[in-house]
Amino acid sequence: MKTIDEILTSLQRMSGLSGRELARRAGTAHSALIDYAKGRHDPGFSTLGRIALAGGYDLVVELRPRLSGPEIRTLEMHRAIATKIECDPESVRELARRNLKVLRAADIAGNSEPYLDAWEDLISGPVARLVTVMTSTDQAARDLRQASPFAGVLTDEERLEVIMSTDGARVAETAGRSLDDVRQQIATAIHSGRELVENRL
Repeated sequence: MKTIDEILTSLQRMSGLSGRELARRAGTAHSALIDYAKGRHDPGFSTLGRIALAGGYDLVVELRPRLSGPEIRTLEMHRAIATKIECDPESVRELARRNLKVLRAADIAGNSEPYLDAWEDLISGPVARLVTVMTSTDQAARDLRQASPFAGVLTDEERLEVIMSTDGARVAETAGRSLDDVRQQIATAIHSGRELVENRL
């Protein structure tokens, strides 16, 4: 969720209005708008909505279930994958297509078929749409990421960095170990898991 200053900065940029003009149209003092943007005062939803409307936008508020630890990690993995897709879309999409074939063959009962069909459609479509869904926090995207076809896109080191950024401090604190120890333990687990998969192929 964006902070108030991020919302106001985006609104001003997208509207093309100066801060003074945006404040004038919203019936708000320019100094108040500056205070809201700097976090000195809370504008409240009604005032923020009025400012958004003055800039030509609607303010939309929604409630979403909070992401669990594993969901946060999966989201961050997909954000890292999305960066690679934007740099080299065809290579990543080709790997995802191969992975989809493997996932379909393993899904004997067909439980994952709707998700795999959705991924196939996304992979064949525009990159921007694929990236948007991959990195969304809505429930459909959260469900879709559980049947991700992007195994092998990130290197072991890239996966390690994501895991450390999402779980490293918590694991170190819970286990009473240093971050370096946790990093080494996770790196070993990632390497062992990859070797196990490679030996089965």
